[in-house]
Amino acid sequence: MTIADENTIDMIARASEGGLKLIIVDDGSLDDTARFEAFQKKLQNYFRYIVGQLKDDHPECDPNDMTITVACAIPPTEAMQKIAGLEHPGAPGLSVSVVYEVISSRFG
Repeated sequence: MTIADENTIDMIARASEGGLKLIIVDDGSLDDTARFEAFQKKLQNYFRYIVGQLKDDHPECDPNDMTITVACAIPPTEAMQKIAGLEHPGAPGLSVSVVYEVISSRFG
């Protein structure tokens, strides 16, 4: 599962500081335009999960303790970096941070 699979949650992990990290895997295989479009769709899906299904899957978690981490094979584009958080008009008070980590691979 990667950024191109817009209808999936790539990974969920416990954050060391508490809460959960929802991880988007960006393997760097798309051109910049397709990458940003896929990223936007993926973020929408992740946010729908946070305001919907999350309570069923992880009732112990507060949605405000969520972070979306984008694990990138190559640095995020400037357009991607402009997105540092998400808010939803239908969920007042909910704010989710978006962080980026460039993950180097010894295989690539």
